[in-house]
Amino acid sequence: MARRVLVHIGTPKSGTTYLQSLWWHNRTALADRGLLLPGGSADEQFRAAAVVRDNAGVLATMDERQRGAWDRVVDEVRGWDGDALLSQEQLVEASGASASAALDRLRSVAGEVHVVVTARDLVRQVPSAWQQRVKHGSPTTLRRFFARVAKDDPDFNFWHHQDVPRILERWTDGLPPGHVHVVALPRPGADRDLLWRRTCDLLGIDDTGLSLDAPVANETLAPAEIAFHRAVNAHFRNAHLDVALSRRVKGFMEPRLGGAAPQRIALAPDVHAWLVERGDRMVDELAGAPWHVVGDLDDLRPDPEPGLGVDPDAVPTAEVLAVAEEFLAAELLARADPPAAPARAVREEDSGAAESPSRTALGRVVRRLTGGR
Repeated sequence: MARRVLVHIGTPKSGTTYLQSLWWHNRTALADRGLLLPGGSADEQFRAAAVVRDNAGVLATMDERQRGAWDRVVDEVRGWDGDALLSQEQLVEASGASASAALDRLRSVAGEVHVVVTARDLVRQVPSAWQQRVKHGSPTTLRRFFARVAKDDPDFNFWHHQDVPRILERWTDGLPPGHVHVVALPRPGADRDLLWRRTCDLLGIDDTGLSLDAPVANETLAPAEIAFHRAVNAHFRNAHLDVALSRRVKGFMEPRLGGAAPQRIALAPDVHAWLVERGDRMVDELAGAPWHVVGDLDDLRPDPEPGLGVDPDAVPTAEVLAVAEEFLAAELLARADPPAAPARAVREEDSGAAESPSRTALGRVVRRLTGGR
């Protein structure tokens, strides 16, 4: 039986990818220090979470063995005598009944059960959550997404994922307050490793000698890239259901991630003000709760002053077209048939040299897109 099992349930977009990348990258070393990541992979923990949530859509894609992921994770925790860590942000979606059943199951295989939530301020969370929706096929503008957020409907997907007090109501059945941990994501400009250090303190990990250079994708797109992505989604209304199209767009976007820091997304003054007020109320509620806070709750209070940035709903057409041109070029080059033989290379300065069909087609499309410029 494990000494402790800690269940990190999210929230999404609160440093989860960063933390999970480092945990799995150091899995063997962490096990040597007494911390088990059961399941053997992040994919297995994702499948286990789908079983906990009883997510019909995901379960339908899993075979019989994969649907046994939760049982295998629990059995592995039972056979461990140190601490165990489950980390899967989709667990925030679990109903109260599903969460209680999962906690009861874990109580049978560990001396203590702990729930961990990482959280970030709402002014940063709303644009990030909206962008994630765009990447998954939504053509919705940021303004329209915010209009749904501002209704403050607890059943709206955003609040189901981001209203930390309500999430903890679902996930703390029978847990002592000291076994419920809220980890605050540091403010922008803080030391890059501060979130990692906060979780190390919570987990009781000495990270001396651990590798902290695991590759972590920067999942943020530039405003023009988001606008282009939305345009694709609007034209192909079911793009997220078309596997081939989704892979094509994703294959174009992913190599662009992790480069130079994109421009900051700007929120309209009324949007910013509403999120500041709502974020402060959430922090006040957490401050009055008995949960254990790791870090500083004030890090979850949005900056009252709007920062500089770009309105992603009003990106100049020329910037969106520049992204579209790159996409078309990559598409046409990928589709072009290779030459039958290594013919003499045509130099650009050769007078009258014929362009390749792909370049000719690209030229026509680009000229049409750009109004002949």
